[in-house]
Amino acid sequence: MNFPNDSPVRKKPAVTEEPVLGRQALKTKRTREAIINAVISLIKEGGFAAASSSKIAERAGTTWGAVQHHFGTKEDILDSILEMSHERFTIRMADAALRTGSLADRVSLFVDRMWAHYQEDLYLVALEILLATRAFSGKVSANLQKRQARSHLKTLREVFHDSKLDDTHLLEALRFTHCFLDGLTIERVFETRTRNVDRHLQRIKMAMLIMLTEM
Repeated sequence: MNFPNDSPVRKKPAVTEEPVLGRQALKTKRTREAIINAVISLIKEGGFAAASSSKIAERAGTTWGAVQHHFGTKEDILDSILEMSHERFTIRMADAALRTGSLADRVSLFVDRMWAHYQEDLYLVALEILLATRAFSGKVSANLQKRQARSHLKTLREVFHDSKLDDTHLLEALRFTHCFLDGLTIERVFETRTRNVDRHLQRIKMAMLIMLTEM
């Protein structure tokens, strides 16, 4: 805090430098990215069944042994994609613009950001992975859901800091919104043209706003 006769002291902003990777570390990073991108593109083009071990290795320009060296199993690659989608969503929702303005403004922007995220190839592939592996996801999926729920709750508390809802009902509002947006997303996958998208989004925003203001 500056007093009237004080001259403000200007501090230089801290510069966070990313670590410089060595040649081997950079090669490893690029190989892992190539494998991840191979799986994403294969599923996007031909569905979950298209991402076979041999096709993953071929698309990534490596061998399946090398893929196993970097990830272990195919399931580990799929888990990495799910984590990537969640991380991208978290980064998108960390925008300072989502933490200012009226509650109605924040709800509108929040839903718009969710909708934009759901239209990305990464999310569509993650959704297909979840649908294809639901029968044998087991404990790993449950643990992933718990971690994501904690992360989502933190974001919700930051964005909707003036909501009086408890944790359970706050997450319920998010799940309600998620279910409607997921349904609209799936419809767009199967329909060449989905009508009245803007109207649907406006209804979802109104519903979420009502839920957030319930006592």
